[in-house]
Amino acid sequence: LHLGIPADGLPDDLDCHHSVLDMEDDITAEQNLVIVSIPTVFDPSLAPEGWHVVHAYTAASEDFGDWERLIDRGFDNGKTDKANDYQRSAEYKALKDEKAEALWIALERIIPDIRERAARKGSVVEVGTPLTHRRFNRRFRGTYGPAPSAGKDVWSLNGAKTPVDGLLACGDCCFPGIGLPGVAASGTIAANTLAEPSAQRMLMAELRTKGALQ
Repeated sequence: LHLGIPADGLPDDLDCHHSVLDMEDDITAEQNLVIVSIPTVFDPSLAPEGWHVVHAYTAASEDFGDWERLIDRGFDNGKTDKANDYQRSAEYKALKDEKAEALWIALERIIPDIRERAARKGSVVEVGTPLTHRRFNRRFRGTYGPAPSAGKDVWSLNGAKTPVDGLLACGDCCFPGIGLPGVAASGTIAANTLAEPSAQRMLMAELRTKGALQ
């Protein structure tokens, strides 16, 4: 769920990152764990003045089988170049609304009037699904990124360097893996790989003088 909402009346100490879950249920239960990020808490320039950007998603707890029946031929063979019209079907829209409800409920724990704010003029509401990831990000079964190989952990994921001289990689396919913090860290690792340690120290000193680094 991607939102652009008015920020008026929200507390100044609103946190950026939230994890919402029912502690009486298993953390891996379907749609139990909802991760919320409000990046404009840290960087207001990411939205027009007086607005917040909100991103909420269920973390690795979505049953792709619920969506797979909407794909042409009813299974995911990994091919996404063939057009199909699932996104225009009433069944798809109904399933999107049903699945998004868990995200709205979680967001109401953080911003109680989130639905009212999202309904205001100028607000932005975009609902993405595993099929959205599959279609636009070319991801098999709508995944966010790869898991480590069996018997291994995130330290086995590829780093910033590649076999091609001068080509660096970052993103959810690189160490330390999926998630907003992980992807941001991989970008930082790639940038640090490009810059000499002395240049990094100078940049950190500059950020401290601007109050952007503690």
